[in-house]
Amino acid sequence: MPITTRTTTTTSSGVAVHHISFRGTAGAIFVLLAISCVLYVIGFATTSWAHSGRSRYGLWETCSCGTFSGNAEHTAVQAMITIGLIGLLIAMILICIYMCVHTFSKNTVILALVIVCFLAVLFMLIGFIIFGINSGSSVNWSFVVTVIASILCLIAGILSIVQMRSAGLR
Repeated sequence: MPITTRTTTTTSSGVAVHHISFRGTAGAIFVLLAISCVLYVIGFATTSWAHSGRSRYGLWETCSCGTFSGNAEHTAVQAMITIGLIGLLIAMILICIYMCVHTFSKNTVILALVIVCFLAVLFMLIGFIIFGINSGSSVNWSFVVTVIASILCLIAGILSIVQMRSAGLR
């Protein structure tokens, strides 16, 4: 039977101690955000958010036989989804800083990561709702890929809270 040891680190001053490992919670957050970034950019850039007959509609381009004029709702979807992408990229930068750069305060970085993840998901959700309400046609694979990416970002945000709590930060 193998012998296992468990060590815990505590400080008398009540300072939060961060255990950072690519095999632990921080690594899972990194992997989730990396996959989320790739999927989100794929969905963001493609023209298959919705389809109607032979026409396909994306955020930035339409492939159709007729003409397409963007309305205010479409512009709002573009804005919300773009802000979500910016938040996702900032979250990716923050997890890299948290795991690799030791000159920044880990408490501040993990707190910022939690806030940015949830704000990014909020903006993504607003964009999805506006698109869903105003889309008269059925959604297509680009929309679904983007929704999956936002769910992964939400899970990364939840794991960031777990990482923050395990470090003793309340």
